This record gives sequence, structure tokens and C-alpha cells, in this order.
Amino acid sequence: MTGYRFSCTNTTCLPFINTFASYILKCQMACLAETQCQAVSFDISTSNCQLFVNISNQIGNIVPDMNTITMITIAGTRVPSELITTTTTTTNTITTTAAVPKYTALLLSDSGGAVQNLISLLQSVGINSTYSPNNVRYYNGTPDAATFGVVIIVTGNSYGYDMTTNGQQSILNAQQNNATGVVLTEWAALQFNNGFWTILRPLQLFTRSSGSTTNITMNLTIPNHPIWNNLSTSFTSTSIVGYNTGGLLINNSTILASCSQCGGGPGVAVRPSSIPAIIGRIVQITHAGHYTSGIANFSWANDINLSTMMINAVKWASNLI
Repeated sequence: MTGYRFSCTNTTCLPFINTFASYILKCQMACLAETQCQAVSFDISTSNCQLFVNISNQIGNIVPDMNTITMITIAGTRVPSELITTTTTTTNTITTTAAVPKYTALLLSDSGGAVQNLISLLQSVGINSTYSPNNVRYYNGTPDAATFGVVIIVTGNSYGYDMTTNGQQSILNAQQNNATGVVLTEWAALQFNNGFWTILRPLQLFTRSSGSTTNITMNLTIPNHPIWNNLSTSFTSTSIVGYNTGGLLINNSTILASCSQCGGGPGVAVRPSSIPAIIGRIVQITHAGHYTSGIANFSWANDINLSTMMINAVKWASNLI
């Protein structure tokens, strides 16, 4: 309803979320991302987006406001919470016309055979990956990162090279504006240390001082976090991996798990989204995935704990759990 807003006379009508949305579509997406949202009002003049619940008895409390557009969801038309939708606004409803499934991943990695193990691992839980050999170096923004639920960056053995400017910008834009999640493994911090991936620096969650190669022990520090589903509070990898040591948290990140071998550095760090419908979640993992050099032998198919943690990280970053 263009030119109308709720006139709240009691607390049951007050919005349960007030947020900023640069344009009306993002306000609609914010409502669709919250399962309890039944209506939304967007103030054109201030870009204020208000999300409402329990509005069944408030329909009569709508008053004229030339700067506000109010929309009410239709019962039964909301897509599942794991989907981000493109919407069409009618005079008084939000209806879905297309959906970008969150079960899609842009996988950026090297050309090693272990990449296929990761693709198969993700596919086993219904996540379809788009990948081409060495795209961690050559990704140029096509396909657009914003069309995926999550971007996974596993450098493997393809470190020491930069990614194209357009590719980095596509990933950053998707995370900051389209709720696309990001999962980083090593050697991401090494790339940042060496002056690469400068556009992606806002996505870095911890630094490094050095690295090593051995079995690693992960110790959960945030109880009951979804990334630790089906994992013991503390576990040691059965495979040998490359990993960071001496890292420090940055960019408002939180340590999810410590790493006993990492010299005080994080094992896993996370950054939840402040605006779930707009800003994507981020996970950074200290081990180097399927990096193979010397005694490192991890391949995504030979360590159930690290593989389970990766699946959970991807699902959490995609807002699936």
C-alpha cells in the first residue's frame, strides 16, 4: 500500500526490527529472511525499514503517510528460510516470482584432484558447486558471486598469485549487499600477508605470523554453535594438514574454536551478519584444506571431522543452519 503506514497504539504493533535498506527490494528481502515477519514498511525519505509481526489485529490501524510503502505477506507464499528471493510488489502484497537457492556455492580453488572430493562432499548434502580449474587465480566476476548462497575460497597449492580486481569486487559486493556468505581456508591469511587480495581484506577474520604442517586439534569455544554439529567439543584431525600459527582476530570477528598447535592463533573464526537479508556471514578456517606438500595428506575424503566442519561452515555461511 503506497502512502500508508501502521499507526501503533500498543506494543504488539511495534516493529520487532528496525533496519536501514538502501532501496525497497532490500527491505522486502529483510522481511522474507525473517520467518516471523508478516508485514514491512519502507520509508522512502529515510530508507528506514520496519518489520512487523502479530499484525492481524492491526490492519485497521493504517494511516496515510506519503513517504511510506507498507506491504503485507501472503500466507503460504513465503519461500523456505534457506532461499533468498527476488520479489514483485503489488498494491498490498509481497509475492515471490523467482528464487536464488542458498544451496549453491561458487568454489574458488586450484586444479588439484582433491577439489573434486570437496565438490562431491558438498553435493552429498545438496550443495551444488560452480568451479573451474585454478579459478582462485582467474575468477573475473563471471558468474556474479551475488547469484550464489556462498563463496568458498580454498587456495590449495595455488597461493602466491593474486585474483583479478573484478573477481575480488564481485565477492565483496555479494557479501556486503546480497547476503552471500564467504568461507575462507588457508592460505588466505598468507595471501593477505603477501599483499594479494587487497579488495577482500574486509573479509579477513584473522592474521598469521607463520605456518606449519601436522595433525591439529580443534577446541570449541562457543558451545552449541551450528558449525560444530555432529562434532566433539575437541577433536584431533586424523590427516596431516598445513595451518596458520600466531594469528590475531581482526575485523570484528569472534573465535569459534582454538587450535592447540596454532601458537595461540584461532582454529576457526566467524563473523555473524548484522543484517541477515543484506550482509553475508563469514567463516575463516586455519587449516589449508587440500594443500599437499611434504607430509600434508588431507584430501576432503580422509578426515571425517574436518570434512564435517567444512560442510557445517558452508551451511552456516549460507544461512542454512
